[in-house]
Amino acid sequence: MIKLLIAGVAGRMGQRINALASQDPTFKVVYGLETPANIATLPGLPVGSDKSYIAKADVVIDFTIAEATVVLLPEVVNYHKAIVIGTTGFSAEQEAMIAHAAKEIPIVISFNMSLGVNVFFKIAQEVAKVLPGYAVHIQETHHTQKKDAPSGTALQAGRLIEKVSKQKATYESFRKGDVVGDHRIIFKGPFDTLELMHHAESRDIFVTGALQAARWVAGKEPGLYSMWDVLGL
Repeated sequence: MIKLLIAGVAGRMGQRINALASQDPTFKVVYGLETPANIATLPGLPVGSDKSYIAKADVVIDFTIAEATVVLLPEVVNYHKAIVIGTTGFSAEQEAMIAHAAKEIPIVISFNMSLGVNVFFKIAQEVAKVLPGYAVHIQETHHTQKKDAPSGTALQAGRLIEKVSKQKATYESFRKGDVVGDHRIIFKGPFDTLELMHHAESRDIFVTGALQAARWVAGKEPGLYSMWDVLGL
């Protein structure tokens, strides 16, 4: 059994991770970590701001905000635990802090935990290899509460494409209602256009990916891993 601590347990993602993990005999959620202002009562789960509970977990799953993640990370390193990071919006300095921590503990980080999105990434990179001269435009739409724009998922797609084609993507962001997440990658050539699209119908796609990452990373050697490592892509 893999023991989990969920950081940001009172948020939308945190509550769904707790709900699905509680239905899976692979996992036991031992603590929900929250800021004092956001502490909520969840049936059967202790919730608070006491980071010493990290010692009771095998894996920490973090869906908070970038500033909270980098504060939490040294504590996870201190207890030598694995962490799955689904938070987005990191600065270059914060990403460097995460990379440094990965020398001490195993970290899975992804700007999108969806299994389908990570296959989407892989396909986009393969298309970019074959069509290196095509201009790349990435559109993303999310719910109105999402603060970072472009989304981490869109930026990651752009980075992966640029890595193999040297094409820098342009971005367009929309915030509408309660949209979970739509991403469209448009490859524009002189005489044709190719589009790839991923549509998320439920936030549970991110939850199932995060839990799969937690299964995979438990007991791993220190290192900075991606969902491609988890999926064997």
